[in-house]
Amino acid sequence: MSILPSAQRGDEVTFTFAGNIGGNQAVQTIVRASSLVKNPRVRVQIVGSGSRLEECRALASELGASNLVFLGRLPFEKMPGLYAESDAMLLTLARNTNGSLVPVYTIPRKFQSYIAAGKPVICSSDGSVAKIVEQEGCGIACGAEDAEGLATAMDRFAAMTEDSRRGMGDRSRVLYQEQFSRSKFFERLEQILQDMTQGERDRL
Repeated sequence: MSILPSAQRGDEVTFTFAGNIGGNQAVQTIVRASSLVKNPRVRVQIVGSGSRLEECRALASELGASNLVFLGRLPFEKMPGLYAESDAMLLTLARNTNGSLVPVYTIPRKFQSYIAAGKPVICSSDGSVAKIVEQEGCGIACGAEDAEGLATAMDRFAAMTEDSRRGMGDRSRVLYQEQFSRSKFFERLEQILQDMTQGERDRL
């Protein structure tokens, strides 16, 4: 399946998941949500590979999710075009079933790549990333593995005006620049080192 530039997609609203398709990513939630969306303009594309890829393909066939395509792994040079043609990016995580706090506080690397590209994020997660998406207004969030909630979020996004969608994307980019960029990382690191140095001086 080829990637169509946005000019050739008419009025479709394209949602993209890009990354590993494994147990932690709960991509089956995207498959189920795709079969539940009501807006006929919604198109979903899943890019990547992993241990659950064939399971997700089989589920899509079983559910008749005709608005969903699997593009497999793509060369790195095609990723900018993939992001450019996407109206929003999808981020899904599995439920926390073992009591570990890691899934709750982890911010997936793909989230940073999504917002660095200035894209709205439609998120299905119980962790910090869902709270960030809602608080910063850079997308729409629902609970982990909540296919109905994700379908509702996609329908809601598809019904938004272009200006509203663009506003979410703008807030994504601002969030990245203010919190996650390389320069901000080194600023925070420098401040931590300064605080540690000052603490040592205070103890002398």
